[in-house]
Amino acid sequence: MPSFNVLTDVIGGQDRASNKDTTLPYDIRAEIDWHDFACTANPLGAPERIKDAIASAIAEGAMTFRPDKAGVHLSNNLARYYEISPECFLVGTSPSALIADIAQAYRPCNVGIPTPAPTEYYLAVANVGHNPVKLMNAYSLSAVEPQVAVQNGVRFEAAVLGNPSFPCARLLSERTLDRYIDHCNWVIVDESSVTLTMGGDSFVTRAYKQENLIVIRNLSEELGMPGIPLSYAIGHPDTIKLIRQFTDGTSIGMFHEIVAQQLPYLGDYQERTNTLIDKEIPWVQCMLSLIPGIRVFPSEANFVMCALEERAARDFGIADATDLVVRLQTAGFGLRDLTGIPGIEANRYFLVCIRSHEENEKLIQTLRSIIVERPY
Repeated sequence: MPSFNVLTDVIGGQDRASNKDTTLPYDIRAEIDWHDFACTANPLGAPERIKDAIASAIAEGAMTFRPDKAGVHLSNNLARYYEISPECFLVGTSPSALIADIAQAYRPCNVGIPTPAPTEYYLAVANVGHNPVKLMNAYSLSAVEPQVAVQNGVRFEAAVLGNPSFPCARLLSERTLDRYIDHCNWVIVDESSVTLTMGGDSFVTRAYKQENLIVIRNLSEELGMPGIPLSYAIGHPDTIKLIRQFTDGTSIGMFHEIVAQQLPYLGDYQERTNTLIDKEIPWVQCMLSLIPGIRVFPSEANFVMCALEERAARDFGIADATDLVVRLQTAGFGLRDLTGIPGIEANRYFLVCIRSHEENEKLIQTLRSIIVERPY
């Protein structure tokens, strides 16, 4: 297992608290007009069908029964949706927990992670004995080609990829994925936000056909309920069978069954999500780019990475991203400070997630008032 010093070197020596989500306790948020732009989940919030189903299940005493530890109900419903065998699914909680479950089924090796990437990727593979390795792209925010990384002296036998990537919000091309599959013994693709992108294609249809490819989907993100960690992995039946040997199912709770029952009836919710995302992603990027002192990076997902330009401190008195995030918090807006994210070297970067159009307008107005008006 990699030593503590090796892992902290890989993630930039940053404490996890330095890049935690910026939000407030529930009791405080309930008392103010709080807008959470740090949350990457579906901006529509949880579907009414699911909220009603959860409330009914609790009222009927579902919490007194032992959960389906094998995730059979959710696997069966997903199998009907994708029209593939239930044996292709592994049910879990968060994507990082599933990454760890998958990685622990393989011999320890170097695991390449295109960077910038979530700290959770590094911790997930390191905590089960692997050595996480940064794969840097010097020319683009997209995932570096594996051959380029090897030419630069980086050695790795497996990989964890994002589709879209976080925090850069870039979709993974099929050509790049093919090259990782050819190079690696196993490849995990985290598709937590793929349904919240502008035309992003999922690689699910390939996962159950190839033994060294596993795709992770995150229902908590897709269904706007980050407070209930609920994810699943799709892979070749033999691969899933191998991984199951190292999991005990104790992370699966009653909510998996409840959501499974409602999945077939969420077509309208998905259509409304697509309409909102397609309109708001370009609108938010455009409006942010018009604010002096902010650099906006092109986004293909429901979150936009931004950076404060050097003149922001000189002309507007904003010291760094942390300073801006704190000022927005006092105005009732939660943004994510990206300081400490592996691959983010400066403290100028922050993330803006897509919300409703009304909320997006309020954020833009507040940003303008904070940045343009001198505080001194």
